[in-house]
Amino acid sequence: MTPQYRRPGEEAMTVTTNQQHLALAAAGLVVLAVGAGRVWWQLHRLRRLLRSERAAALLTDATHERDMEAFRARVARAVAEQQAALEFTARVTADLAVIAAADEVITAELARTTHHNPQEGDTP
Repeated sequence: MTPQYRRPGEEAMTVTTNQQHLALAAAGLVVLAVGAGRVWWQLHRLRRLLRSERAAALLTDATHERDMEAFRARVARAVAEQQAALEFTARVTADLAVIAAADEVITAELARTTHHNPQEGDTP
């Protein structure tokens, strides 16, 4: 190494091999620490991203389940309305059959009797 400038009575300051090795080791440790910190930060971001993806998937599943429950409820309501309509139609058809039978009876009675002038004594 080259001698450094000094005042009279002072020793020359020289860097020994051990000091060079220590400086290189310290620099290497700093580089390793920075690299490890960067890797840790990348992993941290990846974990956060995975957590958010998992949360989004759970939310999507929950929304799908809720939508399916609402769909099932709508289908059940529609089926119940259809059954009620069929029952109503069956009751109306039965009532119409009774009315038709009553109409036939009334028509037959009217055809058999005179209904123009019941005072004349033509009615049985």
